[in-house]
Amino acid sequence: METKDLEYLQHFEEGLRDQLIKLMGECSMLGDCLFTVEELTEVWHAAAPEYMADAIPQIADYPMAAIAWAAYFGIGAAVLWDKQESMADGVAVYKRLRDARGFDEMDEYVGYLMIDNGLRSELVERTEDALRRCAEVALTAIRKENIEPQSVMAFHVFARTTKVMFALGQSAVMHLMGYRYEKARVELPS
Repeated sequence: METKDLEYLQHFEEGLRDQLIKLMGECSMLGDCLFTVEELTEVWHAAAPEYMADAIPQIADYPMAAIAWAAYFGIGAAVLWDKQESMADGVAVYKRLRDARGFDEMDEYVGYLMIDNGLRSELVERTEDALRRCAEVALTAIRKENIEPQSVMAFHVFARTTKVMFALGQSAVMHLMGYRYEKARVELPS
């Protein structure tokens, strides 16, 4: 891929991420940034091809689900991580979430995991509403790019979108579970 294409994709991803962080903040579902957890980032990188293989066939009929389910994958992975379950095999983490009820109902299973992890059903409903709004914004952002459907660039834009949605879902549930970034002063020995 050419440098200009990579720069375009990076710009698209950053703009979408900033827009969705702002929207989630307005919904009181997130602070002003995404949480960075290396283990969960590795889960996404390992399982993204598997996720894409499941999501791409859904784009024509259910484009918002194809986008939003990446956030549910992020939520489920973060809940399992919080329970200190193994994240060593990212594909296995994804398959566990997907195969519990199937790809089409992954959102319901992840909602169950959230409640099982101590979150109230009202928070699960708020999360669902916020993610629906984020998926709408993401789909609109993709469409505004006027990219040729089923092209290589369309695939890469969709891949960047789902990457952002995974991180958004992961961060939203961590925020709901009480995780926070705090400034710390570290004195280094001289």
